[in-house]
Amino acid sequence: MKLIIKLNSVTYALKAKEALRKNGISSKISKNPNPKKGEGCGYILSVNNANKNVLRILETNRVETVDVQWTD
Repeated sequence: MKLIIKLNSVTYALKAKEALRKNGISSKISKNPNPKKGEGCGYILSVNNANKNVLRILETNRVETVDVQWTD
């Protein structure tokens, strides 16, 4: 499954990417082309072949997320 994580700043996106990298999980940062009101600058972190451990890692590293979506 693919995990799409919306973050409100590039700072949180970079923090999330680094936390996942340290745990052997690759991810990709991209700019949200259409952020909704309240989503800040709007960045997206995409994780292929994700599991619930990804969210635990982000929580442990105090990465604030705006939205999380699982896709096939």
